[in-house]
Amino acid sequence: MTSWETHEDSKTAELVLLVAKHTEDDPAAGSTKLNKTLYFAEVSHLRRTGQPITGSEYQKQPHGPTLRRMPAVVRQLESEGAAKEVEEDYFGYAQKKLVALREPDLSGFSAIEVESVMDMVRQFWGKSAKEVSDISHADLGWRAVNIGETIPLELAFVSQPEVTEAIRERARQLASDHA
Repeated sequence: MTSWETHEDSKTAELVLLVAKHTEDDPAAGSTKLNKTLYFAEVSHLRRTGQPITGSEYQKQPHGPTLRRMPAVVRQLESEGAAKEVEEDYFGYAQKKLVALREPDLSGFSAIEVESVMDMVRQFWGKSAKEVSDISHADLGWRAVNIGETIPLELAFVSQPEVTEAIRERARQLASDHA
């Protein structure tokens, strides 16, 4: 049995494998795109159903939202032989790509949760890391916090296009509530 730190990490790991498995033939699929696919799946599912898929935390990084526990999840997947991270050349750039070595266990997910993830896989198919990063930079959650801070997923429900200081303060409050 896997020794995941949290149930959330265990669920997240299976989604990471799902995305890795379904993007293995997408030459533009690397770690940047993996993070954005998971983030936007979580946000779109939250908008659709009012519930997150995993409840995992995402943080603002210069290239867009990243799963805060991604390094730990990848290390655990590698240690159990479920995945391996490889580095490939992508138009002269080093691209880190996670390769799934087993099928994801989706028994802990509803059909609509899996569909939310697969919708993002299809939407980002063929797009470069820069293209998905640019998309993420338009996201209110990413714009509302500072580098390294947690992006409150609840901002998915805010439709205000301009980030005001009031929104930034509310984002900080929501993030500290999750800490």
